[in-house]
Amino acid sequence: MKKVLISLLKNPLLIIGYWIFCYELALLCMYGRMNNNIYILLLCVVFLILIIIVTTIKVIKNGEHESSKLINIKGWKYCSVIIIIFITLFYGMKIYKSATNYGGRLAWFIESVKNERSVELERDNIYKYGVEGIFEDINKKYTLPKKLYMSDGFALEFNSDGTITSFDTFLYGKNAAGKEESYLISYNKNKSKDIFVGLNGYINADYNEDKLVKPLIKTVQAIPVKQTVSKWNEDKYGLVYYGKRNWGYNREGIININKDGKLEKLEEAKSEIIGYTVSIFIPGKEKEIVPARYNLLGDPNWSKESSSKKKKKDLTNNNEQFYFSKEVGYKLNVTDKALGSTFYSLSKTIDGGETWGVINEDPFNETVGSASGIIFFNEKLGFLRAARPSGNEGRLYRTDDGGITFKKVSYTNYEVKLESGQLINPFDFPNMPYEKDGVFNMLVGQGADGDYNGNSSILYQSKNQGETWEYVKEVKGN
Repeated sequence: MKKVLISLLKNPLLIIGYWIFCYELALLCMYGRMNNNIYILLLCVVFLILIIIVTTIKVIKNGEHESSKLINIKGWKYCSVIIIIFITLFYGMKIYKSATNYGGRLAWFIESVKNERSVELERDNIYKYGVEGIFEDINKKYTLPKKLYMSDGFALEFNSDGTITSFDTFLYGKNAAGKEESYLISYNKNKSKDIFVGLNGYINADYNEDKLVKPLIKTVQAIPVKQTVSKWNEDKYGLVYYGKRNWGYNREGIININKDGKLEKLEEAKSEIIGYTVSIFIPGKEKEIVPARYNLLGDPNWSKESSSKKKKKDLTNNNEQFYFSKEVGYKLNVTDKALGSTFYSLSKTIDGGETWGVINEDPFNETVGSASGIIFFNEKLGFLRAARPSGNEGRLYRTDDGGITFKKVSYTNYEVKLESGQLINPFDFPNMPYEKDGVFNMLVGQGADGDYNGNSSILYQSKNQGETWEYVKEVKGN
């Protein structure tokens, strides 16, 4: 065995094959070009195996195999060992860098292995299982927290026979040990039979009782879904749930239902209509055909405005609402959502939130993951921010006409060079601008997936109220 090992170490063909193998493996880990590298890697493996087999046979037959003058050169054995060690260390370091700090495709692969899961959707008929079947299928493989909250909403589409074709939501809660967990849940029947579950994503967890998941499950259990959609005679239908909603005095499409599925007469609204509303609609025809908006009766708290909202009555500033004064405020309203994309309109109030009027039907001019910031410096100048559902990337939008129109904010991307020589742009999540001494400042961070240089940010400044931005410096993270 020792003679075989010595002969292999001294074999220049084995060293060349090993070098090519390590080189291609490092490229695969860095760039993930499977089609380009995998065949060469397989050939290298076959080549190395053949060398090992041939060398072993010859050594067994003839003693230590020495077939070339190079092998017989004094000291070649030690040189070959040094070369193999150098190749291993050099390419081993490259592979290590591609596996850490998002330095290569291997790092992303490891991230997906750690945080991405799939669950087969067995209960895929909403008529038979409601939406509870979805959570039951996930719970069979991963135990969800008993009390779940939504980051934004729950959107689902299904065929006329009840087969669920797609859904998506972003949930969070605390497990039995009190640890916070998040779940980015998505399903598309055309792409996979499995539910995608993304774990440990960035979440702004405020544990808002208005975003509870339980009312969604209970309400859909009571709704006669098949009977509701049968009157429309379409091929596809949708279901959305955004938690507790205040419909004001608008009774259009509102249906009260008890837990036994019995419809309750909707009296003339003498007070605001509030409830955990589940809407069933025809995708693309929401404006032509009014959705069926079900409110489940039973728990009196479900039809009451939360106490925190009563105290603050719309005067708090958050990611979807901003008050410039006690009277003037702006609010982003969800108008539609499907497959991770959300549509918003922008409303304005001039009476402290008593009445709102839509001033922009589509302020982002495109679909976004979710709104993640709104600010106005006066009644004309303001900014909106949108983020992907995972929180990995954001965009900023500016208005100088009070929200009537918005334009995407542009700034020069700041690229950095990794030790591997690869250029990356980790700074892709702009924070909301702030004004200091007449100059507008904006920090562009790295989002939830960034950890370059201690999660640092780039500072940009504008001297024309955010029309154009100039790079200032890199700012270390906290």
